[in-house]
Amino acid sequence: MSTLRLCLIANPNSIHTQRWVRYFVERGHEVHLIGEKSLTGAPPPGARFYDLTQQANLRKARYLVWAQAVRRLVRTIRPDVLHAHQVASAGWLGATAGYHPLLVTSWGSDLLVGARRSAVQRQLARWVLRRADRITCVSQNLMEAALALGAPPERVEVVPWGVDTGIFHPTPPDFLPAGPPMVLSIRAMRPLYNPLDMARAIPAVLAQAPQTQFVIRTYNADSSLLAQVHDLVEHAGATAAVDYIGDLPDDDAIAELYRRATVAVSVPSSDGTPQSVLEAMACGGVPVLSDLPSLREWVSDGREALLVPVGDSTALSQAIVRLLDDPALLAKLRSAGQERVREHADSRRWMQRNEAIYWELTADGGRQSAIKR
Repeated sequence: MSTLRLCLIANPNSIHTQRWVRYFVERGHEVHLIGEKSLTGAPPPGARFYDLTQQANLRKARYLVWAQAVRRLVRTIRPDVLHAHQVASAGWLGATAGYHPLLVTSWGSDLLVGARRSAVQRQLARWVLRRADRITCVSQNLMEAALALGAPPERVEVVPWGVDTGIFHPTPPDFLPAGPPMVLSIRAMRPLYNPLDMARAIPAVLAQAPQTQFVIRTYNADSSLLAQVHDLVEHAGATAAVDYIGDLPDDDAIAELYRRATVAVSVPSSDGTPQSVLEAMACGGVPVLSDLPSLREWVSDGREALLVPVGDSTALSQAIVRLLDDPALLAKLRSAGQERVREHADSRRWMQRNEAIYWELTADGGRQSAIKR
């Protein structure tokens, strides 16, 4: 068997899912994708797509219907590996399917937010982690969270997604950017990512660096939160200094935006290994980040990034101004960040490891012995 038949359970709209599908399709593997979110665009090309939300999407009862649907689907597909992307939701469905080998990947909030906030989700996470034949986590602190919930240590491994440095790379050394410095808020417009802190920091930055331009990403937007951001910016008289950019068509467009950024801001309340931060670093944006354990796995304060306390918009504005006022510091952090990505976050290395894990899971006979319990 030179190729694999893979079945993923994942959010079909996520850029991470789309990249995952693309990689394994291009490698020649057969990919089936079971979507557990309503599709907002076209499904990832190359995968055979199954939309659970077309069967039932009632808030409280949908998982009962979806669990039966997933059990039927995987027994029809008979994949070499069933892979649930996230412990919550997709992981629940993967564990309910009773199909093996089962790989579960933790993305971040599934263990750092949901499982800590809800006793029910905590118990479900424990159950999923016990059922999985292998567990991958995109950061060390996620692995520690999985182990704390009872994941067998011999089944858990840290495997980041990595950065495609063929796309996410800096501009040529002799390129001189035109116009004023640009501060880019790179995370989704959701409460977890604290976009109001960015909005509150803008007037303080403009008071000391009045030529600064801000770009705020609005993809996957919470409409009420976006309205609050607009109100804060307008009330501060900063509307002319702020642009809003929503969904972008592809990775090339995202990389081009990152290359324009002088400073890249990501200040969530919790995080795994944020792909957007590493991609911005690869393109030359200097990060200002929440001071979180998962981020300290990748950067040190004052070496590759500046770290600020969660929820502190004053510290955020001060860090941005510090970078804008100190070209030498900006250049030092930019160079160190790019080196860090090249040496430790190249996606070719990590996706090869993910593919190797698939093969390891099929070493006991593949789909002929996949249904075990």
